[in-house]
Amino acid sequence: MKFAAALALALLATTANAQETRVWAVETPKDAPAWLRYATPDSDDQPLAFSCVRKSGQVQVVALVSREMGARKEGAFWVDRAGVRAPWPLTVNLASEEASATLRGRAEPEEMSGGSLVTSEFSTRAPFAESFRKSGVVRVTAAGETVEPPPASKSMVRKFLGACK
Repeated sequence: MKFAAALALALLATTANAQETRVWAVETPKDAPAWLRYATPDSDDQPLAFSCVRKSGQVQVVALVSREMGARKEGAFWVDRAGVRAPWPLTVNLASEEASATLRGRAEPEEMSGGSLVTSEFSTRAPFAESFRKSGVVRVTAAGETVEPPPASKSMVRKFLGACK
């Protein structure tokens, strides 16, 4: 019993350490897509990421949720309980301070975590983007879950969105 309790505490500490080591990072190379990520450096742990083709005016958001939407694999394809192949359409809500946007998105299985990757796209001209630029605050809600990291550095968000405009 003591061993099980110690193991549970160790797992909680490991999970807490993984979350504590997550940081925001921005990449804006001249000849490749720009990225703003909330992740653990040098790992596959990336619960939230934004990317864009430079000067496109459009930003793709990708969030990892724990909900497993794929029920089974049929050949090379994942299907849900109704037998529909991935990707599955869903609603994605992006919020920053008082601004929010409800968008069409899609979900696909994320086999490493057992959850789902949710993607959507927004314009750099959207009120949400302006609020995110000013505050660094972001909340992504989809599939009944919310991904809400600590605020990003405003300078990182401005640098990223500036590359996307």
